[in-house]
Amino acid sequence: MITIKTHITFKDFLNFNLKNSLSRIIIFSLIIFLFFGLNFYNTENETQEIFKSAALWFIAIIVFIIVRSYFRLKNAFYSNAKIQEEIIYTFTDQKVHTKGETFEGDFTWNTVFKVKETEDWFLIYQCKLTMNMVPKKDFSDSQISELRSIIKNNKVNSKLRNN
Repeated sequence: MITIKTHITFKDFLNFNLKNSLSRIIIFSLIIFLFFGLNFYNTENETQEIFKSAALWFIAIIVFIIVRSYFRLKNAFYSNAKIQEEIIYTFTDQKVHTKGETFEGDFTWNTVFKVKETEDWFLIYQCKLTMNMVPKKDFSDSQISELRSIIKNNKVNSKLRNN
């Protein structure tokens, strides 16, 4: 049995979302810049001016998307009181028990859709879009190993790290 006390701050939430969407933003930006770059050097002067203007608009749109995403994440975090609470997770061989300041519940491992382990988090998906975000900073190394064993022993669909 493992018992973990967690508290997710807005900074944690923001960093999680940035790390998970950063690759998409970078790839999207690189593809667009590559498109503009190749077309910029293969066109006449008049068309180059159009591409310069389009590139400026593209940069403005990227900045707008980043600023908008920040405020949407801020709104999502502060409008969900449960995610801001201190949550105590108890992991056993049979189930996961969660207890917050305003809620308490549990679910068995056979009802878990999947578990994904990142560098900083255990993401326990209840279904394709709903997950419990458990920060690894609150675990000791031995607790991380024990939780991995519990997940593997319950044959949960998972992507776990090896370190």
